[in-house]
Amino acid sequence: MFTSKKKLNLIRVGQHMTYSSLRQIGDGILESFDGIIVEINLSHHNAPPVGSIDAQLLTMILDEEYHGHILGITDADLRTSDEDEFYNSILGGKNPSNDVAVVSTRKLTPRHLYTQAEYDRFIARVLKVSLHEIGHNLGLTDHAAYKTAPDGSLCPMSRGEFNRFGYRGYVRVIVDGRGLKFCEECSYFLRTIYRRGQLSGRLIRDGLTRSRN
Repeated sequence: MFTSKKKLNLIRVGQHMTYSSLRQIGDGILESFDGIIVEINLSHHNAPPVGSIDAQLLTMILDEEYHGHILGITDADLRTSDEDEFYNSILGGKNPSNDVAVVSTRKLTPRHLYTQAEYDRFIARVLKVSLHEIGHNLGLTDHAAYKTAPDGSLCPMSRGEFNRFGYRGYVRVIVDGRGLKFCEECSYFLRTIYRRGQLSGRLIRDGLTRSRN
C-alpha cells in the first residue's frame, strides 16, 4: 500500500491550466515530498466546462479512469453535501475511500493575472493546497492551530478557521501564509512511514505530450 503512494497521477481536469503550469506544480510536489513521491505522471482529463461539480463524484470519476494515487486540479467550484452554504464549497478535498484528492483553482485565482507576480502567486496557491490534499492522501491530518515549519511559515497542513476570515481572507491569511516545507511532526510521520527503504530520485512522466502523438 505504501509503495503505491510514491507515484502520483497529476491530472488536469478541463482546459483551464497550461501544461507548463501543471508541470511547475508537479516539480513543487516532488520538491516538498522529496524521497516520498518519486514519480509524477501528468495527464489530461477531458471535461466539459462547468461552474461547479460534486467533489466526491469527481474523485470517483478520476479513480475509475486512472486508478492509484491521484490529484486532480480543476477550475470548477468543488461542492459538498454540507447543508451550511458557507461550508459546501471547498478549495480541495480527499475521498476517504480511496487515494484520490482534488483541488479547485476557482477561489485561488487572483483578480488579475496580468503580471509575473500575480501568476507566481496563483501557482503558489494551487501548489500549497495541493500539498495539503496530498498530505491527507499520505495520512497527515489538519492542524487546527497555526503550526509552523522550521522556516517560520505555516505548515502545509495548517487549516486555520474558515469562518474567521471568509474565503477571500482565508486564502490571503492561511493559504498564502503556508510554506512548502512541513512541520517537524508531519516530517517525522512521513519519514517514518514512507522514507524507509525507498530509493532517491525524481521523475515527471510527460503524459500530456505523449497523448498528442
